Amino acid sequence: MFHAFTALLLASTPLQSGPAQGVTLFAPMSQNDVFLIDSGGAIVHTWPGIMMPGLSVYLTDQYDLLRTVRSASGQLPSGFGGGVELVAWDGSVQWQFTYNTPGQFLQHHDIEWLPGGTVLLVAWTWKTRQEALNAGRDPAFLHADANRPFLPDHIIEVEPQGAGGATVVWEWHVWDHLVQDFDASKQNFGIVADHPELIDVNFPPMVPFNDWNHVNTVSYNAELDQIMLTSRHLNEIWVIDHSTTTSEAASHAGGQHGRGGDLLYRWGNPRSYGRGTVLDQKLFGPHDGQWIAPDRLGAGNMIVFNNGLNRPAGVFSSVDEIAPPSNPSGDYAILSGAPFGPSATVWEYSAPVATDFYSHSISGCERLANDNTLICSGDQGWIFEVDPAGALVWQYQNSIPNPANPRVFKARRYGEETGPLNYCSAGANSVNPGGASIGWGGSLSVTSNTLLLTVSNLPPNQVGIFFFGATVEHPAAPFGAGLRCVSTGGLKRVYPPNVTGSGSVARAVDFQLAPFEGLWPGDLRHFQFWYRDPSLPGGPPFNLTDALSVTLAP
Repeated sequence: MFHAFTALLLASTPLQSGPAQGVTLFAPMSQNDVFLIDSGGAIVHTWPGIMMPGLSVYLTDQYDLLRTVRSASGQLPSGFGGGVELVAWDGSVQWQFTYNTPGQFLQHHDIEWLPGGTVLLVAWTWKTRQEALNAGRDPAFLHADANRPFLPDHIIEVEPQGAGGATVVWEWHVWDHLVQDFDASKQNFGIVADHPELIDVNFPPMVPFNDWNHVNTVSYNAELDQIMLTSRHLNEIWVIDHSTTTSEAASHAGGQHGRGGDLLYRWGNPRSYGRGTVLDQKLFGPHDGQWIAPDRLGAGNMIVFNNGLNRPAGVFSSVDEIAPPSNPSGDYAILSGAPFGPSATVWEYSAPVATDFYSHSISGCERLANDNTLICSGDQGWIFEVDPAGALVWQYQNSIPNPANPRVFKARRYGEETGPLNYCSAGANSVNPGGASIGWGGSLSVTSNTLLLTVSNLPPNQVGIFFFGATVEHPAAPFGAGLRCVSTGGLKRVYPPNVTGSGSVARAVDFQLAPFEGLWPGDLRHFQFWYRDPSLPGGPPFNLTDALSVTLAP
């Protein structure tokens, strides 16, 4: 089902003022390339690939592309991948890692780049039918094919090594945190409702391909050092402690919360732990659960794409935001015998006619810096942005590889998170005791190519020149009547020189021309302006502005 009017619009349509700045990253599922589009829907950058995604793609804090790849093959559950690549802006593969050993484990669906440069991967573990029975799984809930493996999920954290390897530095397995009330002879036998921190190996009863959990998202909260997982087949989001060691993560003790790898929090379906009925279920086949970033509307809350699969209220999707019952330390409250709260969302988006917005599978969401929410209705390849009141402010209809096959796993918006920073001191000049000031205008986006460098409070009708480099000069070096705050190592000058006219200059930066060509998103450069000032009493006849540090955006 597709939102009724979107098929009549152009591929990308800003419907009213207010969409967030930046560019949108996505990878159509049935082809190999990854794309950035601007607010007008134009493709402004492409990373060519030789494998389809498996399934997510992101940009790192340095704007390198982190993408999953579908290197596996065969009769596998949906979402399978097999590996991950780190790709530079120019398309060169900087690092790749395969996590695909047939009959043992396989990466699928999602990855997460952590601040220290490690990567979290979601993966299946192969368990035999006998291993599932030994864990207390009801044989009636296993696939009819006795050779079909049972597939619980696990998470690994890897540290990239060189261009083609990685060290596993941490891991967590669902299989270490089981409870069941079917087979009293097993060690994990217990009353399911007494253990919301554990996962019932018999819920849900039947799943496609024995893909038991179908975790489709891994998200990290650096402030809490916690990980959120989204389980489509259990209709829940889970939170686990990342502060544990691997051995603690396999146990029920340790870490900053003293719970080891047990679930700290779960929400969406209290039936999964015996504390509710279908009437208490909130999530229906969800995807893309995550915390809202600290600088955004609803910071610290959780947001998730609620696909609405088999929703009793009707077949429609929504984006749900909840305020978890937690304290600043990341402890979650639950009453004895009761499910985890909250009982209701604090914000929710659904279409004015609810059934007009429905994606059976995949899909995602993200709270943006301008308080809007980016949504990807994955089955239709429809990416759109709504404001806090639910009004549609921007949309894009994917048609790659063709309009009949537009599916997109999820989308993310990237842009100017912080502006340039001025540093160093300007030398007093003949027209201003505070000296001349360097500034900027336009956009920091390399793809928009509209960055403008400006200088004010200059002596009129003098010659000056911009220069820049990759390193700050510390301490600043006296130079003329001012201070040189950019290191001379690798320093580049911007020709031809500028003439100060009435006391100000402006210079457009063109990333396709020298000396700016070769600069990529994520590059940090420091700019300064040298100028003549023969009228400065008793001073050298030339001077310098303060300096400007600029981090380029996609």
